[in-house]
Amino acid sequence: MAPYRVGETPDAIMDRQLTVFLVEDSPMLRARVIESLAEQCNSRVVGSADTEDDAVVGIRDSKPDAVVLDIQLRHGNGLNVLHRLNRLGLSKRPLVIVLTNYNNQEFRRHAIAAGTDYYFDKGSEFHRVGEVLNNLPDPQSLVQ
Repeated sequence: MAPYRVGETPDAIMDRQLTVFLVEDSPMLRARVIESLAEQCNSRVVGSADTEDDAVVGIRDSKPDAVVLDIQLRHGNGLNVLHRLNRLGLSKRPLVIVLTNYNNQEFRRHAIAAGTDYYFDKGSEFHRVGEVLNNLPDPQSLVQ
């Protein structure tokens, strides 16, 4: 968590936390990501989804600072989520971190073209999600 500021209320501390929406179809990995973010980052998960439709609605409604997105979902896929988010015209575009087992250049190229900011392999780069989120500024200072 970010450093405590003298006289700061718990609500103010919560306001400084990055909000994250998690899109992952594996319940076990979803729990692992949530646990990892809670332990390592100044962030809180504000919602999760395991299908394309639920992801788009959840991201639209929760307006997170960041999205952690898998490519393969229970129904649909993460690339379609990216394309659909681009068409929504969100007033605040979340940072998008793809975390997937589909670590090949074709998927990476498509994801980056669709607006992914970071693309990590679940098996070897899982820890990088926390590193990225820890290096983001307080949400109040993010450029919209």
